[in-house]
Amino acid sequence: MLERLVYVSTAARRQDLAGQAAAIAEEARTRNLEKGIGGALVAHDGHFVQALEGERPGLDQLLKRLEDDPRHYDLVLVDRWRVEERLFAGWAMAGVAMDAATRAGLDALIADRTLDPRPLVETLRGRAVPMSGTATYSAAAE
Repeated sequence: MLERLVYVSTAARRQDLAGQAAAIAEEARTRNLEKGIGGALVAHDGHFVQALEGERPGLDQLLKRLEDDPRHYDLVLVDRWRVEERLFAGWAMAGVAMDAATRAGLDALIADRTLDPRPLVETLRGRAVPMSGTATYSAAAE
């Protein structure tokens, strides 16, 4: 069953967040490709916000690894829901080209983690860009 989730976490180090996000994406690339997981990762204002999608078992395993990752803490699963199709088809891990509306959506979700993240996820997809060194996967291989 295909699912999508969004989490927010606090970066353990606030220096060079963009570099940290790129390193995380590079490390995750191979694992995500193998597990058929895709999504987008954003580093913003001392936090990581990530939208992920894939099959339930793969997402469960990934969440467990994320909870134990020392690069961030206070991981809050904002929402998780079933989806009929991928929004991030072809992206093992996308970055996001920031604009004022995206920053405002991220600020709101970081401040209030009870908000519905779905509109922000649509924004993230619309602003998705390759992260340095990351690859895409073939959704047709599923």
